[in-house]
Amino acid sequence: MLRIITKFLFSLVLLVSITACGTKRGADREEEVKLPKVKEEVLINRLDSLSKQRPNDFYTKLNSRYSDSKYNVSFKTSIRMRTDSAFHALITFARIPIYNAMVTPDTLTIVDKRNNCYIQEGMDYLKNTFNVDFQHKNIEELILGMPIAWDSDLEYHQIKDPYNYVVTSAVKRNILRQSTNLEDVIIRYYLSNDTKSLRKMIIDSPKDTTSITVNYYGREMIDNYSIPTDGDINVKTPREDLYIDFKYNKSNVNDPRVLYLAIPNKYERCE
Repeated sequence: MLRIITKFLFSLVLLVSITACGTKRGADREEEVKLPKVKEEVLINRLDSLSKQRPNDFYTKLNSRYSDSKYNVSFKTSIRMRTDSAFHALITFARIPIYNAMVTPDTLTIVDKRNNCYIQEGMDYLKNTFNVDFQHKNIEELILGMPIAWDSDLEYHQIKDPYNYVVTSAVKRNILRQSTNLEDVIIRYYLSNDTKSLRKMIIDSPKDTTSITVNYYGREMIDNYSIPTDGDINVKTPREDLYIDFKYNKSNVNDPRVLYLAIPNKYERCE
């Protein structure tokens, strides 16, 4: 079960593959409607603006369902975040705290309350385990529904798609063909039909043969921040496919809360 929670944290930091197994929820909600043309620079400027809309503090509760080839479980997670500092998650089953996790820019810590043990590793632990690299700030971006890994210094392009507003970090030829450069990481950002929010992200890493997609199905405005209300993630890796959906409850921004995690002296490292 601890591996499930580790995968859950990994999922929270990444995205959804169109080819990955999982629900067809997005297809049920979306209709094929041709959209009015919008200039490329308008879409890029909108995503750049969205990448800067990050509150100092954030709190929410998630109702989640996780599944892979072996497991299908539901659980609840209380999340507290302080921008550029720490991400704290308390995971409960049947209202009983089971796992306590803290992610900082340097360290991942998971305390297993059921088995009296803990994991404490550098952030390269998830890279080594799941073949996908990421940073602490990407967790914040994913939870807040922001464009992950957006860099104002990079060049972006709009993909021609009459049914979607899509911007990518890859050069155009790598979208039209299979890239021969295995170092490329192709990120596609899908804006909502009114171009005011991020609807979906797809990250393809040819080097790791990993594809991840994140869908956001609804949003609400809280203190002038557009916060997701529900979504799902599919991840396809060479080792395994996994799926998670999540629904936000009691979200709150810029209301500082204590972020604290202690490892009891009697706990040993998890095997």
